[in-house]
Amino acid sequence: MKKDELTEVYPGIFRITERGVLGMLKPPVNIYVITGSNGIVYDSGYGDRSSINNFSRYYHEINRICRERGFENHIDRILISHAHADHFSGLKRLRDRFGFHIILTDEIKRIISSRKVYTDSYSPPDRMENKTFSEKLFYMLKLLFHKIEYGIYGLYWGISFVSDPEIVIPSDTQIEINNEQWIIFNSPGHSHEHITLYNKEKGILFSGDNVMKSINVWLGPPKSDLDEYEKSLTAMMNLPGLKIILPSHGSPVTDPYGRLGKIIEWRRRRTIDILNLVETSSQEGVTVKEILNKLYPGESRIKKEFAEGWVELTLQKLEKENKITHVENRYFISVIIPIAVNE
Repeated sequence: MKKDELTEVYPGIFRITERGVLGMLKPPVNIYVITGSNGIVYDSGYGDRSSINNFSRYYHEINRICRERGFENHIDRILISHAHADHFSGLKRLRDRFGFHIILTDEIKRIISSRKVYTDSYSPPDRMENKTFSEKLFYMLKLLFHKIEYGIYGLYWGISFVSDPEIVIPSDTQIEINNEQWIIFNSPGHSHEHITLYNKEKGILFSGDNVMKSINVWLGPPKSDLDEYEKSLTAMMNLPGLKIILPSHGSPVTDPYGRLGKIIEWRRRRTIDILNLVETSSQEGVTVKEILNKLYPGESRIKKEFAEGWVELTLQKLEKENKITHVENRYFISVIIPIAVNE
């Protein structure tokens, strides 16, 4: 048992961190166990045998600690933050092993109900318009790779779908945990169905993948939205008495308002950076690849691929605001031609 994989991050709240052998293929993910007479598990992590066995070992250790403190830990519910596979894959097997009742929102239930619905929801968006033959061929190969990639992740992550959750809730509601009222609210951005769990009295917020301590979250088509993301971050900034944010990846955020403010500022600055790059490209325009090379000179291909999603979202946002336009795969600053007015 590795010490850093089981941590009490707040009195009575334990974090179990699941890790893969290959970090990029299976990044560390947090599962939270809120102990008590009527506790809950938040997020389910991976569903492969090793991950489920690790959770089981740490969960029994948590129960032992609770007994040492003079009470029996009773948990029969599990709730997830959003419908990405590193957060829901363990649901079915954890239910089978521990009898947890699965709680899902309507939209999360729909997405993880079957392999077809899930893959359709997260398939690369159709970008065949205005493409050359070679670009169309590359796009078709990308779709094929997406299917192969899913097969690899499906095996390595132990993806298992859930069509029969015990409890279905609205995305904005309240839930009782250990005789305390916790608020669940919709927090789109990283994904449109994302929810957040918050306790006003304790000042605790479970942020899922929307807020992390030291890295910026992944954002990209087809389910992320920059404007919705900023609204969600602003809503968190407006929560009273926020003391700690517990993210689904990484360490606790102990300066929540400061961190939220920095993320909002960073996103706004990056939007200006991309607008400036399009503007300075003059009549030649600029491609996504060229933008990435200018934003991340000398950086690895993996880092650029990780950033490609938010660059594409930012371009979509600027185009929706009529600040830029595109022809085929090149982006140009929008030019407003003044109309002569007879005086």
